[in-house]
Amino acid sequence: MKLPLANHNFYLFSLQIVLMASLLSCQTGSQGSNQQADMETPQDSAAAQQVAFLTTLSNTLATPPRTPMLHTPKEYGLDYEEVVIEAADGVKLNAWFIPAESKKLVICNHFSPANRAGFPGHQEPFTYAGGFEVNFLPKYKALQEAGYNVLAYDMRCHGQSETGSEGVSGVGYFEWQDVLASLTYAQNWEETADMEVSLQSMCMGANATLLAMQKEPAAFKEVKSWIVIQPLNGKTYLERVFERMGVDQEQGIAAFGEIYTEMTGLKVDDHDMRGQMGGVQIPTLMVQVRNDMNSRASDIQEMFDKIAVEDKDIIWIEDTEWRFKGYQYFSDHPEEMVAWYDKH
Repeated sequence: MKLPLANHNFYLFSLQIVLMASLLSCQTGSQGSNQQADMETPQDSAAAQQVAFLTTLSNTLATPPRTPMLHTPKEYGLDYEEVVIEAADGVKLNAWFIPAESKKLVICNHFSPANRAGFPGHQEPFTYAGGFEVNFLPKYKALQEAGYNVLAYDMRCHGQSETGSEGVSGVGYFEWQDVLASLTYAQNWEETADMEVSLQSMCMGANATLLAMQKEPAAFKEVKSWIVIQPLNGKTYLERVFERMGVDQEQGIAAFGEIYTEMTGLKVDDHDMRGQMGGVQIPTLMVQVRNDMNSRASDIQEMFDKIAVEDKDIIWIEDTEWRFKGYQYFSDHPEEMVAWYDKH
């Protein structure tokens, strides 16, 4: 398997993720490595680089770096309370409760490697996704001003929450427990027990919510609606990585799959969300960057078409390839988000 360079944003995006993960991992001495390199043939060196790339990519997905939390609701003039949500397997999740003068609640999660505040994409070493910050606080403020209470939580292995799942992030595979925990918390905490609940889930959080809907459909019977932002299909993501790098997709996915399974116990197909849409039984608004370099619009359209409910819509974000623009969308355009929740 060869990994030729491609002059494209996507290659830079993938390479910078790997470089960032390498910088954040423990550093080792270089003298022995240099001596070994002197003895390697070009073929040996290329093979070693390929394995290193795939290993680091796998490690980045399985053990993402915890990114700094740059903002709090106080900064935006919002009252809030720090609360702790406990998942069924005992993992404790840190969260903000932002009160409003109503009986309406929106529960928000996030993508990886973000946290409940957002993602510091304008700061090194996190500039690989476009060089801009993703800040969730403006959308929380817009929700609160529109009369919605907000419960925003860090998923396991992210933000200030505990690790759990033997230190592995499952990109939704384990995190469905966090989604159910947030619903249970809202139903039982005296501050929110009588509130009407809506959801907002993105990427890893969206995948987790889809799995939770399949596993525990009764938990969503009273949920009014949800907004699902850019669910991610693992195989498509890898296909896009290898496609843009000029690598045979089948060989690349097979090689990655061996390393990923050995590292996590999970398979690439465990992250295919196209088969999970049957569990969606509530009004749904999807949001997606159409030309997202990590997915395909056809996948998202297929997922949308598989949603059985009639009350559904989709917002396509145009004129960008940067996936993280989708995560920032409602902080920049809160009126569409508020209009959806008001309708339901």
